[in-house]
Amino acid sequence: MIPGLNVARELQQRYPQAVMQFLGSGRPQEEGLVASAGFQHYALSSESLATARRRPWQFLWRNWRAVRQARALFQDQKPTAVIGLGGFASVPPVVAARRMGIPTVLLEQNIIPGRATRWLCRRAGAVCVSYAASAEHLPAGVKVEQTGNPVHPDIAALVASSHTDQRRILLILGGSQGASAVNRAVTMAADILQDQLTGWTIMHQTGINDWREVEHEYQRLGLEHTTSPFFSDMPQRYADAGLAVSRAGATTLAELACAGCPTIAIPYPYAADDHQRLNAREFVTAGAAKIVEQQSTLDQTAELLAKQISRLLADDARRLEMRHAMHSLARPLAARDVADIICRTVDDSLKR
Repeated sequence: MIPGLNVARELQQRYPQAVMQFLGSGRPQEEGLVASAGFQHYALSSESLATARRRPWQFLWRNWRAVRQARALFQDQKPTAVIGLGGFASVPPVVAARRMGIPTVLLEQNIIPGRATRWLCRRAGAVCVSYAASAEHLPAGVKVEQTGNPVHPDIAALVASSHTDQRRILLILGGSQGASAVNRAVTMAADILQDQLTGWTIMHQTGINDWREVEHEYQRLGLEHTTSPFFSDMPQRYADAGLAVSRAGATTLAELACAGCPTIAIPYPYAADDHQRLNAREFVTAGAAKIVEQQSTLDQTAELLAKQISRLLADDARRLEMRHAMHSLARPLAARDVADIICRTVDDSLKR
């Protein structure tokens, strides 16, 4: 959803009179993100692929209804193009659009394209990917464009920030999928590293459920810290960070790259197609990140994490090298490039 919002901002800037509308699930978080960005949101009755085996008839019925709902909306609104954002909620509107001859473009953030992208890509005008290797996992003949992952303009602007390594802020991004395991592993690692963390400030985004517990642990340890369920000023948090600990979601990694922030990635072990681990490996190969695998017990994960944090806290030169490597992976113009591809796809369809 976030990359789509960033592309919508770019298109809105180019075409102030254009109307950007988002179709998706009725999840409150999704609706809230769209509303806060100033765009319209329509909830379809689509059903997640996760329910297909447990409730196959409900899955088919609800998604058939979602296609009809999208078709009715398109007949009324007559969109110039429909952009699929990679999740399964994008399938019904993209299916409706191509049946109606409306140009479609797909965005795929992860190195391994999701099932929705793999199903829809053959008849899409283009598939915009973050990683060159993604093309290897799509059928021959699909038009693949490596654009990078569109980030917010304020985060894209961080590419121009200083490459020095005097920052002493440890940024923890624990407000994502599987956040509790990250939050607990980090606080346990902080206990191990209590002395070494002197002089550093921990900035920890915890997510809603774990905030009180995490805050209590840092107070108990006497470490300088700031915690919040979610930070509303992420560009500034990224700019201030000297080292980050995070899951390996594609959007977060793209934002960290723009900030040039050395990162310890803890891939979510249950991600579809193990895409988080594969995302992170691209950054490790470039020398921009380290991976700590989530173990079967929190104690084991915390011990490995503490060792990795300890090495990097003690090595300013290594963090500086990682910062340069992170910056080299940044694609701050991704939203612009995706918008260009959308416009070309529309132009090509009008010439036919």
